[in-house]
Amino acid sequence: MMIDGQKSVVTRRPGLTMILSELRRELRARGIRVGQLAQETGVSEPTVWRWLRGEGLTLERLDRLCEIADIDLRDLLGREEDPASESFTLAQERVLAADRGLALVFFAILHGAQRGELVRTFGLSAGRIDRHVQRLVRLGLVRAGARGKLVPGVRRSVRWRRGGPLAVAFDRTVKPLFLSMDFGAAQANYVSDMVPLSTAGQDRVQAMFETLRDDIHLIAEGERVQGAIQREWCGLLMMVRPFDMAETTAEWRQAGTADNGYETRG
Repeated sequence: MMIDGQKSVVTRRPGLTMILSELRRELRARGIRVGQLAQETGVSEPTVWRWLRGEGLTLERLDRLCEIADIDLRDLLGREEDPASESFTLAQERVLAADRGLALVFFAILHGAQRGELVRTFGLSAGRIDRHVQRLVRLGLVRAGARGKLVPGVRRSVRWRRGGPLAVAFDRTVKPLFLSMDFGAAQANYVSDMVPLSTAGQDRVQAMFETLRDDIHLIAEGERVQGAIQREWCGLLMMVRPFDMAETTAEWRQAGTADNGYETRG
């Protein structure tokens, strides 16, 4: 990001596009509208819209927008200079898969938790949290941001390898937890269906899941910023995969054969 010495104008380059995209995302999550930005900066709404597109944007104006939204500009700059990874390394996966406590702390931080919430919600001592955080920092999975904020070193959409250590650990621990839940409970909200889809159709559904997941995290971040009370950690499981129809219908076909036999004997 370059600064013009006379006008302090932030010139366009690919990194600026990412910074502004992150800034707009943070503004949406905090429920901060362009009208509020215009009022507090003393300019018109169209001017703010131009700034958010990078037009006529100075470093001072960018810093002011971040100040209004209570966003540290260094965090946005850090995302450009050290872009988070889209995937785990095999070594990272192995360590997380081998230590459930460490994995719990990491995934909570990945989804916005900070030290205080980790202590209150998960009942872990501050010392234990700090030891986990220090280990995650060494692994490159967490870094200390401005004001001591814990910032994930990977993107929220990070992927683990199919059949790898985390996939095996998920199948062994987390998946049974989901499947053992009482879906008839008042707090459970779910949708299930059977739909014939081509491979392309399944890919489109998966893409919709990704978009929905981002929207859900925006809701959660907005509630955090607004100080919503009685927030609870909730499980979300979205999946699309073809049925093994031979396996799925085997019991039905066996039941049908038994029924036919009964009718014949009758």
